[in-house]
Amino acid sequence: MKKTALRMLSLLMAITMALTVGLIGASSAAIDDMADTGALNGYMLGYMSWGVKTMGLDVLQEKLEKSGKALPEVIVAVMDTGLNTSNRYLKGRYIDGYNFINQTDDYNDDQYHGTEVCGVIADGTSSNVKVMPLKVMDGNGDGKMQDTAKAIYYALDHGADVINLSLSGDDKNHTYHSLDDAIAEAVSRGVVVIVAAGNQDGDASLRYPANKDNVITITSVNKNNKRGLLANYGSVIDFALPGMNILAPHRSFMLLDSGTSLAAPHAAAAAALLKTWDKSLNQAEIYEIFKQHAVDLGDKGFDTTYGWGMIDMSDFDINATYVRPTEPPVPTEAPTEVPVPTQAPCSYVLGDVDGNGTVNTLDVTYLMRALAMLDTPFSEQELLRGDVDRNGSTGANDVVLIRQYLVRMAVAYPIGEVVTN
Repeated sequence: MKKTALRMLSLLMAITMALTVGLIGASSAAIDDMADTGALNGYMLGYMSWGVKTMGLDVLQEKLEKSGKALPEVIVAVMDTGLNTSNRYLKGRYIDGYNFINQTDDYNDDQYHGTEVCGVIADGTSSNVKVMPLKVMDGNGDGKMQDTAKAIYYALDHGADVINLSLSGDDKNHTYHSLDDAIAEAVSRGVVVIVAAGNQDGDASLRYPANKDNVITITSVNKNNKRGLLANYGSVIDFALPGMNILAPHRSFMLLDSGTSLAAPHAAAAAALLKTWDKSLNQAEIYEIFKQHAVDLGDKGFDTTYGWGMIDMSDFDINATYVRPTEPPVPTEAPTEVPVPTQAPCSYVLGDVDGNGTVNTLDVTYLMRALAMLDTPFSEQELLRGDVDRNGSTGANDVVLIRQYLVRMAVAYPIGEVVTN
């Protein structure tokens, strides 16, 4: 068993580095000032990203703002390098976040990537949508998946409706169980999880968490609806959205930038507007709405370059009522609960934690997951004895601990990850 850590890199990094989140285009340029000053959006600046109009987000914004209904606050949590709060274009468009690298309230962006991502979301949404900057990467764009997992739980506890992950690593085998569990928890609570596909000019199924089947994975296109420079592709791609030459808040100025990291927040913005329309929509429902309003860009139907294509919300009817699919009938009788024994039965003492009557490698895996939380090295022989609390004997406390981990009682893994060979 060994502990592992993942290095996450920011958008503007050389392509020769191992784990890139995105890549800047050669035509990037800074813009020191704009004619108008003020927060995004409220139509004061027009729309900085050409993607806002291409996706019909401007039309949907206007429909919502002119509906006469009070627009609820919608929170988009951005796990990234933080936020430059001095950028005047983001004034009033964010709520306080947290720094998971240093465990402080200082989430200032000492790079730029997070500020750009937040800016795209603000640009594509009405003013009721706020970003929550959660700093999980430092000024070099380095971070750990464990911190990202913790940030997701924080976001859930602080009312997030949408989560944007413009980051990736090369963990094709899904060994980062803490982030797997955090994403699963978010989706189970109706939160939409958007992930950038990455910029390795390769198969996005090799990038994590883009390759997870319970997230919405976004690749990028240019203004001609062609795959963005070095944008990843493959069967895990869901949609292809604007990501090339996107104008966004940078440090104290604006910057033209490119990459799937800027395509993903366009989807987050669209999801936030749908949450503005109906807060009860979950990820599966928003995904279906995206599909219904997607413009085919490649081969007919789904394809591995563009997924379902470009989302276009311009014809979305906010006066319609969303009809949910028929739910399967709820059983009239709940399954019988197995009582927690006060004394450890023989099967638990022997390590039969899944209760199938035999001790096998699956039982060992369950126990190792539990031990990962305790950060204590155990031999396989010790594991099979079931002495989880390591007090020298197996007893009722070991049973309680094992059962808690098996039923996944919303425990975020705080120590690290355990990987078996």
